[in-house]
Amino acid sequence: MYKGDDLRRLAGPAQPRPATGVRLLEDLRTVVDQPPGAVLVLTGEASLRATGYRLEVVLRDAGAAGAAALVLTAPVEVARSAAALAERAGVALLAAPDGTELAGLVVAVERAIAGDAADALVRAEKAVRGVLAAAGASERMAAEAGAALGVEVAADFSAQERDDHLGRATRIVLKLAELAAAAGPSEEAPARSRAQVLTELLVAPEKQAQELAPRARTLGLPVDGWHVVLRMEGPEPYALLDTLATRAARLVRELVGPEWSVTMADGALIVVRTSAHDPGRAGLRAAARDAALLLERVRPAGADLRCGVSTAHQGLLGLRTSASEARTAVRRGSSALTTYDLAGLDRMLEEWYSSDAAQQAVRELLQPIMEQKKAGLLLEILRAYLDHHGSPARAAEEVRMHRNAVSRNVRRIEELLQADLDDPQQRLALQLACRAARV
Repeated sequence: MYKGDDLRRLAGPAQPRPATGVRLLEDLRTVVDQPPGAVLVLTGEASLRATGYRLEVVLRDAGAAGAAALVLTAPVEVARSAAALAERAGVALLAAPDGTELAGLVVAVERAIAGDAADALVRAEKAVRGVLAAAGASERMAAEAGAALGVEVAADFSAQERDDHLGRATRIVLKLAELAAAAGPSEEAPARSRAQVLTELLVAPEKQAQELAPRARTLGLPVDGWHVVLRMEGPEPYALLDTLATRAARLVRELVGPEWSVTMADGALIVVRTSAHDPGRAGLRAAARDAALLLERVRPAGADLRCGVSTAHQGLLGLRTSASEARTAVRRGSSALTTYDLAGLDRMLEEWYSSDAAQQAVRELLQPIMEQKKAGLLLEILRAYLDHHGSPARAAEEVRMHRNAVSRNVRRIEELLQADLDDPQQRLALQLACRAARV
């Protein structure tokens, strides 16, 4: 693969079509004109314009052009429909970290495509870190090595032979993985030390916790990353915690992707899921799925165990904030698994929109707009107009158009939908439909 060390996959196939080159684009209209196999890097301004239905249009164009990947260089929320479209189009949708320097990114991607020595060395370094962090768990070591190297690695640490810099780096990393697997799981003493420090970071006064941060980093705790906390509680906490902590520590070794830390604090089992970058909404949904898996696998038969999941926060203070959110979630929730943002509108819409009947209703309601040439723009105008309580001026600011143009388009939308936007019920239905279409 050609992702480089910092790009994060948002959607699309894990193994997209082979890349042949890289293009930096400012104008979204030129996506369809790019050569097959191109990795399309959108500038920051272009990425910000690729929101909502515009992103779907760009993905369709990229698929039609045969592009290998589309790289966003500014934060963009990816709706479920856009993610599904990326998968169907065979286009990997990637995100660059905030503040990425475009020239450096383009050069890095070009090197990755060319398979040069510098890129192979960077990949090998990341793969070695992943293998060592897997602590002797064979399946996770293979997955970590494959993800970092950009090649498919089997559970027996075999990979397709290739005679280039990346092939040589792959052979070295996989030999290391074989040796690590033969040595078995790492000793538990360092893990216990990390758990003790993690407990202190969570429960100590803030000033003392900040003084502990250098020691935590030395022990390998990813203090500076983005943290989601999973908190598990039961009716008899201390009778269960020891067993649960051991099971959880073993299970998280098998999970690929973020780094995991396990400890006991404040009468609960605390599992911290840490990513190098802001995981976004997709990451929070993945954290909730991981929490459900942990809850299922570690809970003894018949035990009344509940789990609260926080949102993501960065750094040491963010870790403590996430821990507080998880505690609030588990104590306010009535079900076995509760996320901190359970009452959020987006979550409610996602649950509703997941039903076939709701999807059909939204499609039928918005169909007259979707048949238009500039459907994405019309929907964006409608959503902004409704969100700003029917104010053309404020909607114009959001969509970056003249207010008269917004007013003209709103009248056209009313004609297309045969709707009265002054009617509260019709306005609510359309507003929900616009929002649900972005979930």
